[in-house]
Amino acid sequence: MPRNLIYDGDKSPILNNNLNQPMHSPWKKDFPALANSDICYLDTAATCQVPKQVIDDISGYLSQGQGNAGRGLHQFSDAASNTLQSCRVKVANFIHCDPEQVIFTKGTTESINLVSSSMQSQLTDKHSILVTEMEHHANLLPWQRLCQQTGARLNVLPMQKSLQQTDSGKTDFDNTSAFDCDNLEMFLQDNCQLFAMTHCSNILGNINPVKHLTDMAKAYGVKTLIDGAQSIPHSEVDLSKMDCDFFAFSGHKLYAPSGSGVLFCKAPEQLEPLLLGGGIAVKTTSHNFRLSEDITRFEAGTTNISSLVGLTSAIDYLQDIGYQNIADHEKKLHDYLVEKILSDTQFKIISHTNSHSLLSFYSDKIHCHDVASILAGENIAVRAGHHCAEPCLNALGHKHCVRASVGLYNDFGDIDRLINGLKKVQDVFD
Repeated sequence: MPRNLIYDGDKSPILNNNLNQPMHSPWKKDFPALANSDICYLDTAATCQVPKQVIDDISGYLSQGQGNAGRGLHQFSDAASNTLQSCRVKVANFIHCDPEQVIFTKGTTESINLVSSSMQSQLTDKHSILVTEMEHHANLLPWQRLCQQTGARLNVLPMQKSLQQTDSGKTDFDNTSAFDCDNLEMFLQDNCQLFAMTHCSNILGNINPVKHLTDMAKAYGVKTLIDGAQSIPHSEVDLSKMDCDFFAFSGHKLYAPSGSGVLFCKAPEQLEPLLLGGGIAVKTTSHNFRLSEDITRFEAGTTNISSLVGLTSAIDYLQDIGYQNIADHEKKLHDYLVEKILSDTQFKIISHTNSHSLLSFYSDKIHCHDVASILAGENIAVRAGHHCAEPCLNALGHKHCVRASVGLYNDFGDIDRLINGLKKVQDVFD
């Protein structure tokens, strides 16, 4: 049985072998939105709440005056330029890459669209793109459109069809991979130009073997893009070891405000900007332009510096806590939630046995939106629907489900409230 952890006043872990001992979050007080509300927030996989430390850093930056980075000689503009560069260096150190490989965007969706848009002029009907059946729509729709525009084939690596129900009631797979890889080499040899994959499913919660998959793609000369939106809040990402061509993630999944995102690009010189406008051209005439050669050519317009300040502050916040402490905290919450769902309710679990931070479940009798609506009436926040991953749910034999996802601010009390809310849901429909 895994070790169970509680935390003392200085947030250091203490071994606890009593599964029934109440666990309180030492970090909940850091989040004003939760400290000042009775909400039971279990929708962190959609959007994290923001700690006071991050809010204060954003306020501190704005209080000192904001300016346009690289577009002025006055002190506010100069400060913005310095802040932007320090943010880029901070993110690069966080994911283990060079600062000139870090492109700032509004989020994962824009990051992936930047890559797909850039590839439009390179593809023909002789090429193919490979995605997985597990993808969020953000890592599926851009590739569907790209193939429609160019005539390229869109191949889909399927999930395993032989899903099994374990003693824990959770979805399990035949082996360590959730994919049916029988045709993977055939897909990679189909003049494939890029293999786009999720690092962590937003429905199953499993971590995919992306290093193995990127190594296979590289053997056939295929570039790789990893959607890291759901993985990077929970475990360290080292792109120097992962060796992918592109990696995308969002700040709002990382305890930062919305509006900040990152695209890592191994070879930025091979990429074309998604947006054109101010700040990226070194020479412009009435009929032509010449772009800057540095990384800022992908960041046309006024950069959202305050949001990037929030992103880098959130990185500091998480690193101060430590990813191991985060993982231990989330796993204990998750295991307790699994135990209570199976013992105290009639709901069935469809998320993966290896999930540590989210739990997807359903009822044969009650629609997921009815579940979420009744829970919302009890001030309990969960997510319901297809979670912008319809092919994944369809492969599991479902059209919709409920998802509860935990974060640093959750504790056993939140799980108990959810279970009591689910019991009320069952009572309403009995």
